[in-house]
Amino acid sequence: MPSTRERARRYLALARAVRRARRAPWDPFKLTWILTEACSQRCRSCHLWATTPHPGPDLDTVRAVVRANPQLTWVNLSGGDFVERADAPRLVEAVVDGLPDLALLDFPTAGQDTDAVLAALEPALASEVPRVYVTVSLDGPDEVHDRVRGSAGSASRARATLDALRGIRRPGFTAVAGLTLSAHNLRDDGPPEAVLPPDVPADALHLNLAHRSTHYYRNRDESVPDAERALAVIDAVTARRDRRWSPLELVERRYWALARRYLTNGDVGGRCGALRGSVFLAADLTVYPCSIFDRPLGNLGDVDLALRRLPELAAADGALADVEARACPGCWSPCEAFPTLLVGLGRPL
Repeated sequence: MPSTRERARRYLALARAVRRARRAPWDPFKLTWILTEACSQRCRSCHLWATTPHPGPDLDTVRAVVRANPQLTWVNLSGGDFVERADAPRLVEAVVDGLPDLALLDFPTAGQDTDAVLAALEPALASEVPRVYVTVSLDGPDEVHDRVRGSAGSASRARATLDALRGIRRPGFTAVAGLTLSAHNLRDDGPPEAVLPPDVPADALHLNLAHRSTHYYRNRDESVPDAERALAVIDAVTARRDRRWSPLELVERRYWALARRYLTNGDVGGRCGALRGSVFLAADLTVYPCSIFDRPLGNLGDVDLALRRLPELAAADGALADVEARACPGCWSPCEAFPTLLVGLGRPL
């Protein structure tokens, strides 16, 4: 657990990294890293399970990537569901021990094995990382969640995991339920509250929007939610939340405000943070601007695993030009939206 001085030092390192990203690309402060494509769920909005899921990098490779990028201050570990890997605790340990300036570590999970989630989380809780954030997927009431996830009893297991996580008392640790709004859980009729998972307070609920991604989710447009119904749910949750003034809450509210614009217009305008504030690393170490834009730059191994050497990849300049010109499918996924908000503060959006 970090001291007050260490927390301040790491938050300052994050602030400096954000400032660098605002000035120029190719020095992202956030890495979204897919540690495996494997997952026990059969989700309607994600078709990784219907392909041949990549197992992800081995532990030695993870350690090598960490060593090559000590400047990272924010890491999102994702999948699939990486906590289902038997070596998940050692993967987390490699990340938190190897990044001296890491200020924020977060990961999503389907929450199907409470013990596995707690074991993967333990190295982060015991580390010097000041902010640790876990999202447990809950796509609505139990029967809706189980249908969307293609697994009977999935909601019950996820709720048990969320309850266990919310019982942890560690400064800087937060666990929330992640509700992804999609065409699969937003009903044509009924009040917007009907899609909310029961017994989860609004302050413990994080909303996401389902997107189409050919290189990551490998899904189809049928998962994208109806804009009017999604807006109704966002309004219902916003109205229930207490007004707090923490930096995270302010960024979250800004995200929701622009989500309304995205759902209405299909675009939030302004500069995207991809390849500037954030970058997406696939399970096979292929680098993409983000989780949505299928525009591979190349393999991280070709630049000795160093993110700051991405401009050396042959496709790098073209990918950045497309991002800057917004010649991409467009999205407002939190993985990219939150870094974009930090990079875009003080700039028109």
